[in-house]
Amino acid sequence: MREYKIKKGYEASNSRLEEILRKYFGNFSFESGYYVVRNFGGIEELRAKVERKILLVETKTKLVDDETALKTLKTYNGFLEEFTGYSAKERQKMLKKEVES
Repeated sequence: MREYKIKKGYEASNSRLEEILRKYFGNFSFESGYYVVRNFGGIEELRAKVERKILLVETKTKLVDDETALKTLKTYNGFLEEFTGYSAKERQKMLKKEVES
């Protein structure tokens, strides 16, 4: 399970999460407290929920061709950036800081 901080000024609500999941992935379900997306590009399953100002995400991937993998990654990064307010580059920088600590 990965944890993504949500930038100050960004709303950390279930309704906003639902809206952005729908925008990027289309259909999703709600199971055991998690929003679940299944079979989207290279993603077999994505489970997400909001706790305080943290987005928790778990993904299971599947092998796909390079073009599908790239499209999936761009979509996933767009989803994370819109919800958290942090770009992929900023998230990578924060992850490096956590690992070094």
